[in-house]
Amino acid sequence: MKKSIIITTIIIILLLVGVGYYYLADYNNGNMNIKVSDASITGIMAVYITFNQVAVHGNKTGWTNYSFSPQTINILGLTINNSKSIGNFSLSAQKYTMLRIYIQSVKVVTPVGNISLSLSSPFVFINHPINISAHSTTDVIIEFNLQQCINMESKVFTPYVGIFIQ
Repeated sequence: MKKSIIITTIIIILLLVGVGYYYLADYNNGNMNIKVSDASITGIMAVYITFNQVAVHGNKTGWTNYSFSPQTINILGLTINNSKSIGNFSLSAQKYTMLRIYIQSVKVVTPVGNISLSLSSPFVFINHPINISAHSTTDVIIEFNLQQCINMESKVFTPYVGIFIQ
């Protein structure tokens, strides 16, 4: 009898420790889901942007980089309501003040053909506060202004963006 009480007590303690560890280990994490959309442009049939890395700057953690397999998205026609995710990142719950979204390449499809654009910058830079709360997901939608981003004459892509946080 005494032996079964000791075993039951040990099992209860192990369960409590396990459950406590499970909740505390993830206690200070939240998610940032980064999505992209655009303000459309006439005379262009598609704009393929390849993304491959995100860097975030937190007030407590400094810069943290998140690399991922290159992801190509045709952003033409995407709006805030149908934006495409480039990644959902688990971050420490805190205030983030800067965000870099790295662009590997940009290809524009016109009625004449496909054109690869040079990049004036390898990343989109956003200097805007983003609060990540524990146990929740914050959607960050990056709205490209293609009218300003694309210079077809010089074949250069310069990222001009706005940001929406949901």
